Amino acid sequence: MGLRAKTAHVVRAGVELEVPVDDVMVGDVVLVRPGEKIPVDGVVVEGRSAVDESMLTGESLPVEKKPGDPVIGATLNKLGLLKFEATKVGKETALAQITRLVEEAQGSKAPIQKLVDQVSAIFVPIVLGIAALTFLGWYFFGPALPINSDMTVFTRALIYSVAVLVVACPCAMGLATPTAIMVGTGLGAQSGILIKGGEALEKIHELSVIVFDKTGTLTRGEPEVSRIVTADGSDEKQVLSVAAALEKSSEHPLAKAILKKAADDRISVARTENFLALSGMGARASVDGTTCLIGNRFLMNDQGVSVDIMNKTAEELAQEGKTAVYVARNKKVIGLIALADVPLSLIHLYEPTE
Repeated sequence: MGLRAKTAHVVRAGVELEVPVDDVMVGDVVLVRPGEKIPVDGVVVEGRSAVDESMLTGESLPVEKKPGDPVIGATLNKLGLLKFEATKVGKETALAQITRLVEEAQGSKAPIQKLVDQVSAIFVPIVLGIAALTFLGWYFFGPALPINSDMTVFTRALIYSVAVLVVACPCAMGLATPTAIMVGTGLGAQSGILIKGGEALEKIHELSVIVFDKTGTLTRGEPEVSRIVTADGSDEKQVLSVAAALEKSSEHPLAKAILKKAADDRISVARTENFLALSGMGARASVDGTTCLIGNRFLMNDQGVSVDIMNKTAEELAQEGKTAVYVARNKKVIGLIALADVPLSLIHLYEPTE
């Protein structure tokens, strides 16, 4: 619950108001600025941006959002201003349903708990009976107390019967299992691991294979340049130099990865003029007096740049799970930059965390 936004900016009767997130109603138009959390679930009605949805999906790259696309509460708006219509609020949001799932898991009984309950149902009455017999035995048949003793026969019998209860009563057996389930599911949720119930938690030790279908779990969580493919007449440094110059003014995570690669390779970044960010497609600017482009296939098609010579390579990169970014100069593709969220090393995977 700590992931969700505390307040929301809603537009009512043409006036922007800041209200607690619990006061947002279905149908409200909500404004979310760059860097703010999306307060509730909804559908974008105006604006374009990239939203970090890693808290829900594990995907490390922000997801492009445009009018008609859904947004999820507690995710982070990274770039542009978004205006969306609230469709789910309160207990109906995706985050609230996750919270409810964790609560249900904490209250569920594992198969071993049922066995514990059966044993306790028999063992507890037996212990109570032994304690009662202990009290009666010491009360009626116990040896006489010393004359100078401050203890009464009743007190002595009570102490011995309580001692039997303390030693033999299976309190720990009845409490340990539900406590372990509650703590285990709670700590798992804090680490982004949702456990469906006590039975699933109990059977984890039997696992031999685990299948992951999302990035961000076994990866670094941020994209890196993994490959640079050049077209005829170009070299890698030239492609990277143009790309870095275009991305210098961008806040996109892919732009940061390209700039980092350029810095690591000690490539100087040229000055740009007339920079224009084309939301959802890429960017255009003048580099050293020539018009250059960087972005996806839609940008190249929109600007009349043929990408036929790179189609096969781009498809191969997509099959490898990499994002292909085209770089063009003077209406001609000069290269392709592949970016990916690279896996962590085994050493890092097994490194203990605080």
